[in-house]
This record gives sequence, structure tokens and C-alpha cells, in this order.
Amino acid sequence: MEKQGWNQSRNKESAEEMERSRVAFNLRRMRTSYTMGDLLEERSRGVSTELSLSHYDPFTIKKKMKPSDLGNLCRLLVPSDLAEKHILPFLNTAQADQVAGVVSRQETNRGLKVRVWDVNTGSMHRLVFKRWSTSRSYIFNDGWTKDFVKRRNLAEGDEIGIYWDKDQSRFTFSVLSRACLAR
Repeated sequence: MEKQGWNQSRNKESAEEMERSRVAFNLRRMRTSYTMGDLLEERSRGVSTELSLSHYDPFTIKKKMKPSDLGNLCRLLVPSDLAEKHILPFLNTAQADQVAGVVSRQETNRGLKVRVWDVNTGSMHRLVFKRWSTSRSYIFNDGWTKDFVKRRNLAEGDEIGIYWDKDQSRFTFSVLSRACLAR
């Protein structure tokens, strides 16, 4: 009976060793079967099967907080070049008109009401995104100070990130770094 248990253990170890050898062989074969010709063909077709471990950063709009973003103006200023490159192309015509202030005679320019997901706290907020006519920039307001500055304890020099999540039709917000750790 003891010999049978020993044989089963030895057979299990042998099977595991065979599996490791098979996997190692397949990995070696995969590495050597990819030729320079394969690489050139991929490039000519505009595709690649090469794996990359590059860092993906979705936050296309990054900003270090300034006193004007934190104070009594109650708004976050977004430079026009960033808004026009990373936000406006994802809005439909009606939404873009609301942001730009194109309104009918009966309406006033209140901007576009948008949802903002705070990825750090897992909470959803509503702000208004619009073109600020006095500076030709874009702003988030109507809740910026209460929902973000005060709630997240933002301070001058903190870096935030924002991007438009086209799949969810909302903005995603994150505090990327704090100016100082001791507050």
C-alpha cells in the first residue's frame, strides 16, 4: 500500500514536470517563430501584435489648482485649447451649442448640465460646463466649490485630472496629486 502511494506521488510529479516542459517548449517556439518578415508585414498593414506595457493615462485635462479655481468665483477654468481638443469633439451639435451659448430668444445661456464621476470617492455630481465669454475659456460651475473644492479639500498646487468618458457620457474627475501631504 505504501509503494502504491509513493508511485502515485511520483506519477503526479512526473505529469507536472511534463506539463512544465510542454509549456516551456511552446513558449520557446512562439518566440522563435515570429520573424522579421512577420514584423514588416504587420507594419505594412498598419497593425501590431507586439505587446506593450506602456502607462495609459486617460486624464487628458490636467490642472494644478490656482487661487481663482478655489476662491469665490465658484468655477474651474479649463483652457480653450484643451476643451476644444478633448471635450467638444465628443458632444453632439445640440450639446456643443449649449456649451457655446447658442440659445434661442426664450432661453438664457446656462451651459450644458453634465455628470461628473469622482473616481477617487465613487460619487456622482452634477456641474454646468460652458464657454466663459469674458476669457474665451471654458468653465465648470454650479456646484464646483461645494462638490469638489470643499468636499475634496482642494488646495492651491493640488493637481486634478478630468476626461470625457464617451462610453458613459460623463466626465471623470480625480485628484492626481496633493501639493503637500500635511494639511
